[in-house]
Amino acid sequence: MKFRNIFWGIILILIGLLFTLENLNVIDFDWYNLWRLWPVVLVLWGISVLPVKDLIKVVLVLLVLAGSVTYMMNSTVQWHDNDYSITYHDDNDYQTIDQEFTIPFDDTVEMAKLDMEVAASKFILIDESYDLLDFEKKGSLLDYKYSVKHLDNMVDIDIYIEDDVVIHSKPKNRVEMSLNPYPVWDMHYEVGAADVDLDLSGLKISDLQIEGGAAAIRVKLGDEHPETKVDIETGASSIKLKVPEGSGCDLNISAVLSGKNISGFEKIDHGHYRTSNFDESDKKIYINVEAAVSSYSIIRY
Repeated sequence: MKFRNIFWGIILILIGLLFTLENLNVIDFDWYNLWRLWPVVLVLWGISVLPVKDLIKVVLVLLVLAGSVTYMMNSTVQWHDNDYSITYHDDNDYQTIDQEFTIPFDDTVEMAKLDMEVAASKFILIDESYDLLDFEKKGSLLDYKYSVKHLDNMVDIDIYIEDDVVIHSKPKNRVEMSLNPYPVWDMHYEVGAADVDLDLSGLKISDLQIEGGAAAIRVKLGDEHPETKVDIETGASSIKLKVPEGSGCDLNISAVLSGKNISGFEKIDHGHYRTSNFDESDKKIYINVEAAVSSYSIIRY
């Protein structure tokens, strides 16, 4: 039996099975990912011309196809560029875009990672969502896009801004977002010239990273997770942090020119502070702040 007959027979059977299982709702994935795997065709073509026995070729083909199917079934990446609501407003010579989108919550998700670019003049994280994430933007021509990647009990969300967009300074540009409190969150925010207000008191936060330029940053932390790590690196910024009194907090600050207000902390060393209940507390928060020309305030509530 010639290898080319086995080769095309295996591919046709596999594609037919995938379409059948999809139509029967046995499996569920985006067929766009099948197109993203087009380089596999080159790999299979290369296998077909290898100067080896047909049996070895068949084994190699099966391995490549098995790996491709595993990717599609278990590491599906969904790119969402057009499934959100956009409303255009024309005010004299200035045009704005309002955006809304929702990422549904799957109760198998135990961990969530969020990477986000923030270029709004006002960014607020408020309330708690029944969905995994709710997003709403009003004003400016900023075009936010997002991708979602699922892997076992973890979800990875990337919210980013369309390139080559000029931000108009006059109208209000406001983003409001809410998150589901069930998963443990790992967050990374890249902040431009923005006013950022994050109320994270009702969320389980494992890691929080904020990289900012000339920004005003307010963060309220809670005690929903046993250990929370916070890293903030900014330029000319105003930083206000609130930490719960029941949590032990360790604080390291490195600042060039700054004004500080630290309430409820004892000085351990230069730039190193700690609450008196740190050792005996079951909930611990580790904060590391690196700032240039800035003012920072860290209080307990």
